[in-house]
Amino acid sequence: MVKLPHEIELLKRSARIAEAGMKRASELIEPGRTEREIAAEAEYLMRKSGSEGTPFPTIVASGANSWIPHATTSDRVLQKGDHVVVDLGAIYQGYCSDLTRTFRVGKEGSPLIEKVRTTQEQIREEVREGAKAGDLDSLARKKLGKDAKFFAHGLGHGVGLRIHERPSLGPGSKDVVREGMVITLEPGLYVPKRGGARWEDMFLVKKDGCLPLTGHL
Repeated sequence: MVKLPHEIELLKRSARIAEAGMKRASELIEPGRTEREIAAEAEYLMRKSGSEGTPFPTIVASGANSWIPHATTSDRVLQKGDHVVVDLGAIYQGYCSDLTRTFRVGKEGSPLIEKVRTTQEQIREEVREGAKAGDLDSLARKKLGKDAKFFAHGLGHGVGLRIHERPSLGPGSKDVVREGMVITLEPGLYVPKRGGARWEDMFLVKKDGCLPLTGHL
């Protein structure tokens, strides 16, 4: 759905709050912390920053839980080497935000994390007025190569007063991206015994490209 200028400003504020929550979560990625503890601390910081709540249950998924695309946060204790998927959002004056990062406990990233991050960077270059949502999803799968079989959901979705709005950026989608829409791009890979990784940001669609509303961390 195309957003009015005042809606875009509210979405930007919601996105900044989500980034604050993610920064707090990133500070707690260490052995001995629990998924639930990290989620609670991130939500508390977002509340203090002006969030009215969360548009979906905050996800902190570590170790084998990271293999599940949209896992339920648990009392699992983080261990060194774990992949940790953190997916969170804020609500500001009714407008939602959606942000995902994947961390590695005690280590500097992984090839899996780097692959989803660079895939998102490549796909965002193709986002502009008139782009076909289904084509963007197909391109993401092409960029992921042989690992695309582990990409278990669509590339993204619109965001606004609801966390999932049109356009739907999934396989076979006939939706068309329009200037003024706010969308997510969230390539993910979920590989048993190897780990899960997702990298999600929000973007404002422009005539000749897109503007990131998140992505500052």
